[in-house]
Amino acid sequence: MKCEHVLLILMFLSTAAIVVNAQGIVNLFDNPGFEEGTGTDVQEIPGWRLYSQENATGLLSIDTEEAIEGKQCVRIEVTGVPAGGAWNFRFDHTRRFSVEQGETYTISFWLKGDPGPITLSPSRAEQNAAGQWGNLAQAVINPTPDWQEYHLTFVSPEDRLVMWQLLISNPGQTYWVDHARCYVGEYVPDQIGPKLRADSPFPFNGATDVPRDAALGWSPGEFAATHDVYLGAVFEDINDAARTDPRGVLLSQGQTVTTYDPPGLLDFGTTYYWRIDQVNAPPDSTIFKGNIWGFTTELFAYPVVNVLAASNGISEATAGPQNTVDGSGLNADDQHSIAATDMWLANPPDNDVLSIEFEFDRVYKLHEMLVWNYNVQFEPVLGFGLKDVTIECSVNGEDWAVLGDVEFARATARSNYEANTAVNFGGVAAQFIRLTVNSGWGPMGQFGLSEVRFLYIPALAREPQPADGAMDVDPETALSWRAGRDATAHDVYLGSDAEGLSLVDAIVGSSFAPDELTFGTTYYWRVDAVSDEVWTGDVWSFSTQEYAMIDGFEAYTDDIDAGEAIFDTWIDGWVNNTGSTVGYFDAPFAERTIVHNGRQSMPLLYDNTSSPFYSEAERTFASPRNWTVNGADTLRLFVAGRAPAFVEMADGTILMNAIGNDIWDNADQFRYVYKNLSGNGSITARVDMLDVSPDMWVKGGVMIRQNADPGAVNVFMAMTGSGGGGSTFQQRMTAGGASVSQHTYTDGPFTAPYWVRVTREDNTLRGYTSPDGENWTQRGDTIALAMTDPVLIGLALTSHNVNQATSAQFSNVAFTGNVTGAWQVAEVSVAQPAGNTVAPLYVALEDATGKSAVVMHPDANIVGRSGWNEWQIPLSEFTGVNLSRVDTMTIGVGSRTSPTAGGAGTIYVDDIAFGKPAMTQ
Repeated sequence: MKCEHVLLILMFLSTAAIVVNAQGIVNLFDNPGFEEGTGTDVQEIPGWRLYSQENATGLLSIDTEEAIEGKQCVRIEVTGVPAGGAWNFRFDHTRRFSVEQGETYTISFWLKGDPGPITLSPSRAEQNAAGQWGNLAQAVINPTPDWQEYHLTFVSPEDRLVMWQLLISNPGQTYWVDHARCYVGEYVPDQIGPKLRADSPFPFNGATDVPRDAALGWSPGEFAATHDVYLGAVFEDINDAARTDPRGVLLSQGQTVTTYDPPGLLDFGTTYYWRIDQVNAPPDSTIFKGNIWGFTTELFAYPVVNVLAASNGISEATAGPQNTVDGSGLNADDQHSIAATDMWLANPPDNDVLSIEFEFDRVYKLHEMLVWNYNVQFEPVLGFGLKDVTIECSVNGEDWAVLGDVEFARATARSNYEANTAVNFGGVAAQFIRLTVNSGWGPMGQFGLSEVRFLYIPALAREPQPADGAMDVDPETALSWRAGRDATAHDVYLGSDAEGLSLVDAIVGSSFAPDELTFGTTYYWRVDAVSDEVWTGDVWSFSTQEYAMIDGFEAYTDDIDAGEAIFDTWIDGWVNNTGSTVGYFDAPFAERTIVHNGRQSMPLLYDNTSSPFYSEAERTFASPRNWTVNGADTLRLFVAGRAPAFVEMADGTILMNAIGNDIWDNADQFRYVYKNLSGNGSITARVDMLDVSPDMWVKGGVMIRQNADPGAVNVFMAMTGSGGGGSTFQQRMTAGGASVSQHTYTDGPFTAPYWVRVTREDNTLRGYTSPDGENWTQRGDTIALAMTDPVLIGLALTSHNVNQATSAQFSNVAFTGNVTGAWQVAEVSVAQPAGNTVAPLYVALEDATGKSAVVMHPDANIVGRSGWNEWQIPLSEFTGVNLSRVDTMTIGVGSRTSPTAGGAGTIYVDDIAFGKPAMTQ
């Protein structure tokens, strides 16, 4: 198929392991500094792989001599290109990444190498609705012989799965890459080398609304023995102060801890500056002056936003009451204009006094109201501004209390008019404020205002942790919040019913550790701040994680001497005398490509060809585990098998695997399972499952073909990954000729399960698809192609990746016409993988007293299914086992109780956990 021509593609998913550096950057790349991995001329290192196609060649190596950061970098040598200069050679991350429309992203990396322009771009990893691939953004860079950091920052124009890529058009070049970073937000220059200064400040640099009782914290420099703390409100003092000239801002000298709690409370609404100097240990005791950071403390009172205004007066459409609360006419310095359309002006209603009423979104503890009176240019003559006003308040809009009578100052009638009346509300609780106009500054009988602003004291508890709507919260998490101003206590309500919350505790502080929460549950909670009255808080929610991890296989290393290898924890046949082997013989011992989450999974090789005819990997825990906490009722693990080369089940379902660069161009690489057809006929099949992880152009479907030669003429109706919208009808019209296709259909995209069909009538061939096996749509052109009987008719599969196999499951395979013979299996142009021999999969648990139970997987063919399959096991099935004292867990292939000679294969296990799936609530 047509492909993007790129050299270096960095692809990743949002599930990738993240790294947070000292600058607070959350790096989405796995193994960003290439510190994991060894070897020269390798195909992959942890988190990254070499991928080439269209005859491009190159070498990938770990370089321990040229690194700019850490101990290793990666070297890429481009050694060959196909005729014509077009080539495709990829060094890609093993995961892709979803970007969101409107979000800002940055990718940066250190690079040096041969000269010549390189284009850096995030490219679509799937077609958009218009069928386009292409780049979301791009930047041209020019490498030099010296290390430099290059970056691209862009705002994503769409929600899309992307590949990061470096496009290089010149062969024969060598490049070194180090410390790749990808993160949300604007570019932040990388800091490499030994970290000599403090960083990661808390409050973070530029923070606002910082509590007055906040403590300072930081991450120390690499060689720091002690720390000097400077804090004050004058930048110059913080910048210039030293031990010899403390200027009253050196508040702590030579402290060993990396936190500092200022004495007393900080001032309201003040910007503070601070600096942490790192002091090395004797004998040199070098002082490294720190960066200057700043933060601003909380205000005493905050503006109420989203205020509604209404009046009983009669106004022009452009001079309504909402003009008084929408900021119209105010500039950045809070100075009001003289434009009448920025103000409210009204005539009183007949036989009534004029009033204007303001409504807030909730009850607030009001501090004051700022008033900008009516301010047109001729206000000194007109006198429309309010003068004597009665102010009332209400919590419900029905019951009103008079706060008092106030005189509003007259406006200046200038365009730099600032608020000149402040009404003190004294902390009254109100959701509604009403101003009744008793008189104005003139005799005209019309009255107006420019703007009012209400300020409130934050009496409510706020800033909940977990955040409102948080997902996957640890059930052991303590709840915390920012205290309501002047609160002496907080009443905490918690439950799983938002309408029926129960008081669970009264807290003096601002955190609460609830009794045991349940996995997979949405909880609602509310914190009422108690001061001179009770301030009822908002109802927040969070959802607990469904599972707690037992083993995600991320902690294992290749350090055998330290006992950190995967087979040091998961014991295999080398010790337990079964047919199993955990991990690989050569490092890396864990699987680094086929992973469910994170960067590693456990490869479990089984060989049941000899006694005892079953294979087990077992883990004994250092101490018995309790899997009954937090309402747990389920053991969960993810298993990926390998499809057999070809097997037909009793019900006619077919499992098969394949590898190959493509079914395309002039010669094909694939597995073909076929029978013979003479004359007219057809084949129909349901593609139940297609493993698309090797490439978006994985193809699996039905084919009619002249013979099993690589360049044979054929027609092929296939399902794909995301390539071509999930389906393609393609043909090769002459032996050894180029292939053509029709895809990206307007009613797509499509995904398995889906039906496909190819028909032959004389020399006319057609391809069809169907969502249900009943309603069929012809795809592409009607093909006129002469083939000599008998032709081959069957199932074709290719991975579009010479380094990774794919698999498929077909069902409802049906023929018409004179189709004869048993299934034959052809390995077209490339040796095909043997795959797994199908055998049962089971899990056994044993408790601390030796009682055990075994649970078999309900799908007897599970080890023959590639791709990740979740297995949820009700803990109740482990009959007789004390699940509060689990001592050993075993994963096995075969049968303990009825062992019989079988075959061999490999499965992958990842993310073993216990918990309670949300659906069982």
